[in-house]
Amino acid sequence: MSLRLIGAVAAGVLAAGAAVAPVRAAPVAEEPTGRVCLEDVKYLVRAHRGNLAELAAGAAVLPRSKDRRVHHLAGMLIVDHTRAEVRVVAAARRHDVTLPPKPTRQQRADLAAVTALAGPEFDLAWLKLQEKAHEQTLDFIDREVADGCAADVRALAAATEKTVEAHLEATRDALAAIGD
Repeated sequence: MSLRLIGAVAAGVLAAGAAVAPVRAAPVAEEPTGRVCLEDVKYLVRAHRGNLAELAAGAAVLPRSKDRRVHHLAGMLIVDHTRAEVRVVAAARRHDVTLPPKPTRQQRADLAAVTALAGPEFDLAWLKLQEKAHEQTLDFIDREVADGCAADVRALAAATEKTVEAHLEATRDALAAIGD
C-alpha cells in the first residue's frame, strides 16, 4: 500500500472518528463479556485517543520527512492504529462507552511542536514523540490487563501489547540509525 493511500485511509479514519466518536452508538449484536469498570473505560478512552494521535502523527510524516525509516514507521503506525481503532470503537459500543472526538490537548500540542520542525530535526523529534507515546501506551495496557473488569476489554489490551512493543522497537531502531 502506498504512503499516499495510507495517508488517505488515516484521514478518513480521523474524520470518521471525529464525526461519530462523541455519539453513543447503538449496541452491536455482540454482547460484552463482563461488567465494564472505570479501568476499562479509561483504557478504551486512552486507546482511542492514542489511535487518533498516532494516525495524525503518521499522516504528518508524509509531507515533512524524506527519511525512508520514518516513512516506513509512519505507514506501519497508520495501518496498525487504523485496525486497532476499529476494535476499540467496537468494544466501546458494546459497553456503551462514549469516546472523545479527538486526541488530548497535550497530544495535539506535542504533535504541533514536532510538525513545526523540518528535515532531520523533524525526524528526530517525531521519533522521540513516538517512543514516549508507545512507552505510555504499554503502561496503560499493563494497568488494563491487571485491573480491568470486562474480559473482552482486557483481551483487547493484551492483544494490542505485541503490536505496541513492535512499534516501540521499530522506533528505537530508527532512532539508533538516525543517531540519537
